[in-house]
Amino acid sequence: MSNKTNDGKLSQIGLQDYLSIGYLFLLILGVVYESIYYKFLGINILEYSSVLDVLISPIAVMTGNLILGLAVIFSMVMAYFMVKITPKYYKWLSKKPKYQSGKNKLKLEKAQTKIKAKDAVITMIAFYVFSVFIGLGIGSGYKTNKRVETNDYKITHKLIFEDGLTQDIKMLGKNSLYVFYVLKDDKEVIISPIEGNIKMIKKFKKEKN
Repeated sequence: MSNKTNDGKLSQIGLQDYLSIGYLFLLILGVVYESIYYKFLGINILEYSSVLDVLISPIAVMTGNLILGLAVIFSMVMAYFMVKITPKYYKWLSKKPKYQSGKNKLKLEKAQTKIKAKDAVITMIAFYVFSVFIGLGIGSGYKTNKRVETNDYKITHKLIFEDGLTQDIKMLGKNSLYVFYVLKDDKEVIISPIEGNIKMIKKFKKEKN
């Protein structure tokens, strides 16, 4: 009974460790994604972020960017199937005369050993997710910056300030402390604090010309 209990505890600890490492990995990717995106806009986002913003950055990024969220899920599924299908492909190759002996056989055996490793799925998923976060961070930042420079954007939100002033804006981003936006036909990115400054943020149902 004690062995089973110990084994159970070891398994549970292992799972907790994987979850902790997974969250830390996503946390780093969330921060890196936002840093890259806002860097294209000339903003060091870490200077305008609270501890809470950093901690929820993976969730904020994936829920705020539908394409990224779907891409991450798709990458995880693809990585899983790659690890499951590749061994069958290697097994099929091993039956070919070319891989029966010599260097080709050794290379195939090494490849089979790597793909059968317990952490193969985790490594593959991490690689795919990393690529998606970095790629979309660069793509989104570059695209947004180009639109700002060429005034190729539409108004998306209305800001209502505490003093009664209202502004129709193109929202570029937001966290718990600040709103990042541009005004129509203006290339300057404006950073406005929320607390004690902005009373309400209204999103237009349809983008306003």
